[in-house]
Amino acid sequence: MTETPGTSPRVEGTADSCAATPQDPHTAHDPHDHSDHDHPPTGADLVRDLVRGLSIVALLIPVVIVVLLIAILPMAPSTPLPLVLGLGLGAAHLLSLVVTSLFVSRTRRQLAVNPGLLAVRSTVEELLRVAAVLLGLLLWPGELRGELGVWIGAGAAIVWLVLATAQTVSTRRRIASPSQWAEDAVATLLHHRVGARSTVVMRLLDVIGTACFQVGATVLVILSPVLVIGTAVLSIGSGLSTLVLQRRPPAERAGTAWAYVPLGVGVLTLLLAVLGLATA
Repeated sequence: MTETPGTSPRVEGTADSCAATPQDPHTAHDPHDHSDHDHPPTGADLVRDLVRGLSIVALLIPVVIVVLLIAILPMAPSTPLPLVLGLGLGAAHLLSLVVTSLFVSRTRRQLAVNPGLLAVRSTVEELLRVAAVLLGLLLWPGELRGELGVWIGAGAAIVWLVLATAQTVSTRRRIASPSQWAEDAVATLLHHRVGARSTVVMRLLDVIGTACFQVGATVLVILSPVLVIGTAVLSIGSGLSTLVLQRRPPAERAGTAWAYVPLGVGVLTLLLAVLGLATA
């Protein structure tokens, strides 16, 4: 919000009024000073704030990758190849998402918000995770299970973080460039009174939640493959919260607890993984 600086009004009147006690500048009111009024942002303001916020997020996500790699360095296995296997796991998850999206676009778009399809996709992703960890145990039987799981999970997380960075950069460019899509997006945000700050903050929290879940779920599965049932349930729960959130008005989404379920699920999964490593 841009505030218009005001000046103290000049007191006009008789000589007696001019000789009276000077008016307190803190109580003087300038009719041209609108700093106390709350003006809704214009389209240009929203575009500027979105571009600035998305630029910051696009820089912060790579920082998350660096922090993740530094954090797991003390648990590095004898070979970096488990990280490559994790990258393959993340790519398989991404391929599953693409195939599901193509299926929805060529059949019925209503399936995109169907809980059944979400459950199937989450189950497939967790089965792919089991396959990856079993392959890791077969290829490197001498490595500790916990360390192996951490690095495979980190590889999967990096794929999603890189994808999130690319999507954020792409969205920033589309918002900054005049186009019908940008006009429609900004008009929608203005209509629903959705601020740029809440939009970019929720984006960053979702990305962090995804990274935590990938690492935590992989560790849990490699410690005990039967825990794939639990990770699948957590994944489905996170997805269902997103579906519930989409049914709410955009202006209310950031203020509801459903908006923080993906982050909460990710952090909870990671905490369970840490506990499992500590007791293994």
